[in-house]
Amino acid sequence: MACNSLTLLARECGKNTKTGVRDDVYLIAYSDLAIISGTTDVYSVSSGGTISAINLAASASTKFVKYGAVKDQNAIKSDYTYNDNGSFDIQKQLTFTLANVGSIAAKTAVENLFSNPVAALIRLKNGTWLAMGLNGQLQLKTIATEVSTSANGRVLTLAGSDVEEIGIVDPTIINSIVAL
Repeated sequence: MACNSLTLLARECGKNTKTGVRDDVYLIAYSDLAIISGTTDVYSVSSGGTISAINLAASASTKFVKYGAVKDQNAIKSDYTYNDNGSFDIQKQLTFTLANVGSIAAKTAVENLFSNPVAALIRLKNGTWLAMGLNGQLQLKTIATEVSTSANGRVLTLAGSDVEEIGIVDPTIINSIVAL
């Protein structure tokens, strides 16, 4: 296999590259996505490299839904590991806090994640949308619940393995796949 040449990465003048994750975390059960005809994937990538389509199951009501994440308590992590045998793996992680431990709706939202592979859409503060879990490997791994004078929520960590970096989503498809 031939290696790709490296290209110059231009700096985006005037853009804040440390913007972080907003409180916009949207999830969908991976089983609510459908393979795109003629492929083996539930999504397609444009020639420019952005995710240009995410195929939802036939049900018109099936869309990504917002999980009530606490503002400024969300994080995305991606760790690339190259193995000496020539293989590699990318471990992805999404951590966010759901508020209101005493809410039945929040309890149900967490229970719906147990043993259920999901896909996630995350909006960054600069307006960019990212996708994780489009390979069916993103699952709830840990829940840390705390109620104290300084906290009232469940910190959820979803994680999974992939061979592709976190995808950048074309913002023009968001309205058709997200329950806003």
